Amino acid sequence: MNFSQKLVFAYTCIVVIPLFIIVVVAMGLIRRSRVEELEANSEGLLQENYELVQKNIETFSRFEQLVNSNGRLTLFFTIPERSDEEEIIDTMISEAAMLERTIETVPNIYGLRIFSDNPNVPERWPIFMNSSRTNVATLNKWEFNYTADYLGNLGSLKYESVCTTRRLEKNFHPIGYVQIAMKTSDFFPFLFKKINEYNDDYAFREVLNKQTNKIELIPITNEIIERSRAPFSQGLYDEFYKTVYRRTQGELAKGGKVILRDKNSIRYSSWIRVPEMNIILLHTCSAQQIQRSLLLIQVVILLGLTLTVFLLYFLVRYLTSRLMGRVYNLIGGMKQVQSGNLNAIVEVTGTDEVTEAQQTFNIMTEQLRSQIDEIKKEQQLIADTEMKAMQNQINAHFLYNALETIKMQAVIAGETDVEESINVLGKLMHYCLRWRVHTVKLEEEVDYIRSYIYLLNIRNDYVISLETEIQPEWKTIAIPKMSLQPLVENAFNYAIEPLGKDAVIRVYTENGEQEDRIWLCVRDFGKGINKEKQEELAAYLADDNYERDSTGSIGLKNIQQRLTMFCGKDYRLVIESTEGEGTLIKIPVPRNYLDDSGAQK
Repeated sequence: MNFSQKLVFAYTCIVVIPLFIIVVVAMGLIRRSRVEELEANSEGLLQENYELVQKNIETFSRFEQLVNSNGRLTLFFTIPERSDEEEIIDTMISEAAMLERTIETVPNIYGLRIFSDNPNVPERWPIFMNSSRTNVATLNKWEFNYTADYLGNLGSLKYESVCTTRRLEKNFHPIGYVQIAMKTSDFFPFLFKKINEYNDDYAFREVLNKQTNKIELIPITNEIIERSRAPFSQGLYDEFYKTVYRRTQGELAKGGKVILRDKNSIRYSSWIRVPEMNIILLHTCSAQQIQRSLLLIQVVILLGLTLTVFLLYFLVRYLTSRLMGRVYNLIGGMKQVQSGNLNAIVEVTGTDEVTEAQQTFNIMTEQLRSQIDEIKKEQQLIADTEMKAMQNQINAHFLYNALETIKMQAVIAGETDVEESINVLGKLMHYCLRWRVHTVKLEEEVDYIRSYIYLLNIRNDYVISLETEIQPEWKTIAIPKMSLQPLVENAFNYAIEPLGKDAVIRVYTENGEQEDRIWLCVRDFGKGINKEKQEELAAYLADDNYERDSTGSIGLKNIQQRLTMFCGKDYRLVIESTEGEGTLIKIPVPRNYLDDSGAQK
């Protein structure tokens, strides 16, 4: 694999791996959400069933209270002997009619039967009966799938029902029984009809097994219920039994959620106790209800992930080829530079980091070409300077010997002024003819200027005063040789000599705004330079093209060229002038400039 292929593979993995993790987490969250939704739905349906059972229990209680609160009826059941035959018949008819009308208001009540312990109370079917008609005393408080076989040919009142049989009392004395019945299909309608194929409802009676002394869960069922319900396997039953009778802090739970598992299925279930009837209601929902939808969601997500990976791969491959093509173009330019072609230029495309690299490469090659040109100019400048110095060096010993001879003649003749002048001239010549020295100390350049002014004052009938103000810490700083003298010479030629009168030239130093440099200043107080001339000089000095001085003198351009060569392009001469007030020329030099010996100043 080449670099671009590795890059495609790496970028694809960088995106695909987190995307795969996100998909796995999302699928887990979706599954958890669907399970929670299923559990919540199961709990909600169970709560509806529980409320329906509670409502039916309350209906039974109201009918029981109706009978118990009927004082006329309970009194009649207690002492029917005190009533004559007509009164007995009237009481039975009126009370039976009242109860029948009451039953009609609550259609779910299947039957209301009142059993009298007193044999003198006549029967009026199907409301009033004698306790001897059936063994009513042996009936539990709640009977399930109960059929009133004692009703004879009244088959319409012998359906399976939920029946409650309770004692009827008058002044705490038992006088009979009241029996209230509701069809099992009306009391537990949720056992007979299903929401869908995945949901099932169950009801269990809690019955104490006297032989084992353990409570058993007996399902409330019949043939119709069994045909509509999913089979409740022994494994599911055992797991449910453990959950129901698991004690928490010593007490049995009143209800809760449970996941029932066996070999064939998983059911998310909710259950609740109905303590008034000693029954437990259970609602289960098969996991198959969400497995199909989850499988569909997983297939869709995996297909989407696969499609996304393919699209991402080709997109990354396309973008990488575009990007690497520009990188390879840049590498090609580098190889051209390596082979010696400094004119190599790469095409700049785009607006990203590669674009910046292309631009940087072009700028770098341009700077290389510029620096090579600068080196050539510097070498030419040094060669010219050395050539001039060599020319000036010719017959240097002859000139020194001649000056020494003239000096001896002046001493013999007693001409002290002539002797001093020759000494000064000798110092000037010695300073200038040290052609291998390119940097000097600032104080040496200032001494040279003093000697130069001394000679100027000999030849003129007016006095030129030199004022110097050099900070002590800058006296030993290294500067390019002959940097200040040409400025003093220009001040004399253009500012002082035309006026022909006493004048002052100031040489001083200033701290620059930038901490890495100081300014060497030469100021005169002559006629100044007009704006047009200043602009012309500024343009002249801004041109960095090498210029050979045909006269052999050192002008402003020469100073700027040497300043650039020794200090850098950022170091530029500054000319400030006002007509009628004079001219100030400032030369920036670095504080840490190295002298010819390599020592830092």
